[in-house]
Order: sequence, then structure tokens, then C-alpha cells
Amino acid sequence: MYLVGIDISKYKHNCFVATESGVSLKEFVFENNLEGFKLFHHVLSELNQDQEIRIGLESTGHYGTNLKQFIVASGYTYLEFNPYLTHQFSKAMSLRKTKTDKVDAKTISNMLGSVDYKTLHIQFYHINELKQLVRDRDDILTNRSKTLVKLTNLLDIVYPEFKPFFNNQLGSTAFLILKKYQSVQRISKLTMKDYEILKSKSKGKLTYPKFSRLKSLAQDTIGVHSKIYNKRIQTLLNDYAYFDQSLDEIDQDITTLFSETQSHLMTIPGLGIIRAATIYAEIGDIHLFSNPQKLIAYAGFDVSINQSGMSEHHGKIVKRGSPLLRKAVWTYALSSLRFIPTFHDYYHKKKSEGKHHKVALTHVCRKLIRMIYHIEYNQINFNDKEINN
Repeated sequence: MYLVGIDISKYKHNCFVATESGVSLKEFVFENNLEGFKLFHHVLSELNQDQEIRIGLESTGHYGTNLKQFIVASGYTYLEFNPYLTHQFSKAMSLRKTKTDKVDAKTISNMLGSVDYKTLHIQFYHINELKQLVRDRDDILTNRSKTLVKLTNLLDIVYPEFKPFFNNQLGSTAFLILKKYQSVQRISKLTMKDYEILKSKSKGKLTYPKFSRLKSLAQDTIGVHSKIYNKRIQTLLNDYAYFDQSLDEIDQDITTLFSETQSHLMTIPGLGIIRAATIYAEIGDIHLFSNPQKLIAYAGFDVSINQSGMSEHHGKIVKRGSPLLRKAVWTYALSSLRFIPTFHDYYHKKKSEGKHHKVALTHVCRKLIRMIYHIEYNQINFNDKEINN
């Protein structure tokens, strides 16, 4: 058996090849381009193909995507390691604080000989495309939220009465008014013609009494008159509209990709397609997790344990692994109480035991992940009667 450890970086990759007994065969660096990949393939082809060839690398985002694709296309398999685990393994092997690309490649090679070697699923490309989309979507949502906060802050300066008038919710009608009239002064001079336009655009939601009240508030505002602030508001409105459009487009792509999978997550009551796609993409190949507890740990809902002698202390959840998976599960967990009777009863059972709301909901999250594991691993539809405690 051969152990091939690769340390991934942006422009080059360090490689360490050894036998299962730890005898070093070759150390080299190859570029992240076609010539470098050819060199890497040549080294692999010189190994005895009758023996198992294990290839390992760290999970380093998009830097390793092209190499992973090349490895699979060349007929080999590989295993990704969490960088945190690699770091901990390296610390256990030596007391020296030495971290170089060369050392990391050797560490990964050593790890390959001490773990159960599993390969990525055949849907590698598809899952990674979906993972990229759901992560981009999360970034867009974050940026849109930040834009809304900036917009609200400016409105508090130039027209502090505006957002409270709309019950502190800036919806389509509020955005239309800000975009069309652009300043408090113009809003204060609205005419009946403007009312008819706004009434039509808001589908009757903006009644005349509301229209009159909005105009009166603009006339008596305590806000600061500033052309600069007004210009910034228009810029932020454009940014918000751009993020909205981007979300619509990316949601369509996510829906299309996810519909081509064999996932059974959509059979779970109340789980929307975007959240289901997020959970599916962040998990990846479910068979990489040998049991539900490992998936719970990957989602960051595992509890830290400190044990010494006869003493054992269970602390807070570790929050390691995939933050986006943890967010998706946590967000759905509260909704699941309405849709799944078993989860509803389980949550209130924990509450009756004196658990805080968040602690009880964390228990629901772990139960939810065990259910997801059961559904996806066995490729079966949701069944409330089969949910185990």
C-alpha cells in the first residue's frame, strides 16, 4: 500500500509518497497547472498499480478543486482531512512547533495509514457545484442584510419617521417611495396623481389616509436635509435591488441542481427546497459518516467532554465543522416543532426537564440530524413513526 500526502496551496502543491510502513519513497513539489499535474500523474504511474494507492489532502476550499477533479479523472480516489484534525495529529506526533508545506504533506501521508480510507462519492462535481451555490447565496443574504442596516441608519438621520410609519418593515411599497421620490422634500409635496400611482403599485395597500399621513410626516420631519445622504440612500437601494435579483437567479440554479439529486430530504415536512439543498450540499456524501454522531459533530452540535479520573464534565456545543450546515439545521429546528409531532413532544419534554429554550432546541437539532442521516443513508422517505429518540 502507498500513502500519498498532498499539501494544497494556491500555486503549488507539496507531495510526500511513502509505504504503509512509513518508508519515504519520494518528496516533490508540482505546480498547479497542466505540467504540474502531468508530473504528479507520472509519479503515481511509477508505483505498483496492483497495490492500493491512498491519496490524502486537506480540505482547503476551492484551491484543491482542480486537483481533485484530475485525481478522479485519472482513475484514483482520495480522502479529504479537516485541517484541524491534521494540526492535532501533527502535534501528537512531535513536540516541535514546526509547520511547513513539506511537513504538512508528510503528516497527511502518515494519517492515511491510521484511518479508515473512504473515497468521495461519484457525485463529487455535482455536490461541489451545489455547495458553491448555497455558500454564495449565504454571502449574498449577509450582504443584503448589511445593506438594509446601512439604509436604516441613513433613514434615521434624514427621515426618522419613515420606517416606524411602515411598522419598522421596509417592504416593496416603502422601497418604491424611496426610489421614486428620492428625498423627504419631494415626499412632502406629493400630489393626488402620485397617490393614484402609489395606490396602484402597492395594490391598494397604501390607502389615502396612510398617504396623507406619510406626506404630513415628511412636512414635519426632524430629519437632516442632506444631498449626500440622499445620494447614499439611492446607492444602497440599488445595491439592495441587485442582491435581491442575485438571490432570485441563484435560487433557480440551486433548485435545478438539487432536483437532479437522489436526495429524500424534501419528504421532510416543512423543509423548503433551498434549505434542503443547503443541508444536502454541506453534508456531501452521507456515506463518509459511519454513524449519525459523526454527522452531529460535523454540524457542530457535539458536546465537549472533559474527563479526568472519576470526574467527567459535559460542556457547551463545540461549534466546529460546517457553520452553514449548523445554521440551516438550527433554522429549521424551530419550524419542525409545528410540522413534526415527535419533535414537538421531544422539545416540550426537554423544557419540562428544566432545559432552557436554546438547550432544548439543540437537543431537537441533534435528533433532526439523526433523522436526516437515517433518511439519506438508507435512501428512504420521511416517516414520523420511524424517528428514534
